[in-house]
Amino acid sequence: MRLFIAAFLPEETRDALFHYVESLRGFLRGVRWEPREKFHVTLRFLGDVDESRLAGISTDIGSMVYGSGHVESGFGNLRLFPGSRNPRVLALSLMKSERFQFLFDKVQCAVLQNGFEMEKRKFIPHVTIGRIKGSFEGIEKIPRLDETEFSITRIGLVRSELGPRGSRYTILKTWDLQDGI
Repeated sequence: MRLFIAAFLPEETRDALFHYVESLRGFLRGVRWEPREKFHVTLRFLGDVDESRLAGISTDIGSMVYGSGHVESGFGNLRLFPGSRNPRVLALSLMKSERFQFLFDKVQCAVLQNGFEMEKRKFIPHVTIGRIKGSFEGIEKIPRLDETEFSITRIGLVRSELGPRGSRYTILKTWDLQDGI
């Protein structure tokens, strides 16, 4: 099964982001917008994982993140991935902090204990808001989202099933980030 570890946005933050995305629909063409329920921050993509490994992964992530405390963040600029030359993803960056990096490092440590390789890409916290099809121009014309600050208090192990209309997510396990540290 195809898995990733996600940090979940608070409901009111997902609502604000959804309203922002709705306001962009008239600005841009060639973008398949992500639905509200898919807004998250990917902490680590695991790829195809045998079901027999789920228990070990879950146990290690839970023990690593317990007591790590919530992560304060907010939205930043729009980003194009993998870059502006041939963009495929339109995302909203998040303010990176020591706490965000700490959470990423904890998750990274847990997956390394389970035989996964070290993530080679730099951690850039972001929320994917759309998938770009064809040509894309005009990111500089897109209005910015009003400053929104929030606390991430929960992460989860998520299954992603690919389909002709995009991926479908199923949350397999969640962990609350207890106050601490």
